[in-house]
Amino acid sequence: MAGHTSPGAGKTRHVASSGASDASRGSREIPKRQNGRFCKWCKSPLDWWARQDSKFCGKRCRQASWRFLVCRAELEQTDRPMSFAYADPPYPGKSHYYPEQREVDHASLVDRLTKNYPDGWALATSSESLRDVLKLCPVGVRVCAWFKGPRITRSKRALVSWEPVIVCGGRALQVASPCTIADGLIARGRFRAFPGAMVGMKPPAFAEWVFHLLGASRVDRLDDLFPGSGAISRAWARYTSAE
Repeated sequence: MAGHTSPGAGKTRHVASSGASDASRGSREIPKRQNGRFCKWCKSPLDWWARQDSKFCGKRCRQASWRFLVCRAELEQTDRPMSFAYADPPYPGKSHYYPEQREVDHASLVDRLTKNYPDGWALATSSESLRDVLKLCPVGVRVCAWFKGPRITRSKRALVSWEPVIVCGGRALQVASPCTIADGLIARGRFRAFPGAMVGMKPPAFAEWVFHLLGASRVDRLDDLFPGSGAISRAWARYTSAE
């Protein structure tokens, strides 16, 4: 799992020397002091001299946070809050890409999703393993498609450019106005500027799309069963934010 170095980590501030006796002291650096405030993007502590209204440790984090676009939930009031789950485990036969290098028992995973999340859940998998995973799912699930574009490489067959998302249940969408939510999404791959970006990470547009497929509202709960980089949880926090 390859992660990014926190943009705010390792910042220092130089102190000017005054006189020959302070020459050595003037070349030293004062390490960052924690002031109880943290960057809203990379979560590193803000410098003690940062302005009181500072939210980010620097321009890089501020711009990356702005580009991590997730619209807030339009649905605020519902009959009752619902509990959903999103599962993005290592795809069958792909566990060697991750430090655990352990295959996930998809039969047990689907059983867990079905029993613990009757309101609805979404399961990401690969087009290669879709046939086998789909056999484990209950009747009535829907297969949606994320078109991420191909990763250019040498191949004896056509390059894979999409991944399926199996959706079960969810809140019924409102019919008062024309539906704008489709079962297919075209969006680029992982958001590389995300702190801790890793193999298999999904972009913010994907996360918002899954929330819409489940009919999720601001008062619902979503459990990310394989958090990985934490991008889905970050996207959910923005999706359900009242700000």
